[in-house]
Amino acid sequence: MSDNLYFKSAMFKSNKSLAEYVFSELKKLNFNPESPIDSDYMFSIAMNINGVMVDVYLGKNDEESETPLWQVWPEQRISFFKKFFGKVNKSPEVKARQVIENIAKNIEGVTDVAWDI
Repeated sequence: MSDNLYFKSAMFKSNKSLAEYVFSELKKLNFNPESPIDSDYMFSIAMNINGVMVDVYLGKNDEESETPLWQVWPEQRISFFKKFFGKVNKSPEVKARQVIENIAKNIEGVTDVAWDI
């Protein structure tokens, strides 16, 4: 899938502040996320959904805008062999997408919440 959820918000000053916010919201929803990991240009948060690990990547988009543009996307961990030979159940990733969208829509003052490929 790897679609990106984009939204504009002045609430966050850095990738770290966005990651901390998403992490705290995932904790409130009882997803037991792992602590955010800094990868210099973005953060990632791992969580287990129905026994499947899903990584949520997030950070500021490079596009210049008056209100900062942020992007978030989930990626389900799938082994190469399962991708190649098996039928992959994408329902954990679909659920992660729904949760992420709900979190984004509930950010105070957020605008332009939309998925893009």
